[in-house]
Amino acid sequence: MATVAPEKDVTGLVEKLKAQKGILITHRTIPNANHFFSGQMDTLIEECGDYLDRRMAGELVPEPAAKRIR
Repeated sequence: MATVAPEKDVTGLVEKLKAQKGILITHRTIPNANHFFSGQMDTLIEECGDYLDRRMAGELVPEPAAKRIR
């Protein structure tokens, strides 16, 4: 299976983004999934559905961004 980006690089980016205020990052790895999720489409759809359900229920709300002083 070809690697699009090393997992440690993705994890590093996710951690940097999580530190920013005003955005919310969720990250899950789907084992054995390639870039096109071949053979893992059902799992991908379940993960996306779970995310949307949680977001619509108000469980996933980003922190407000800091106001800029001009």
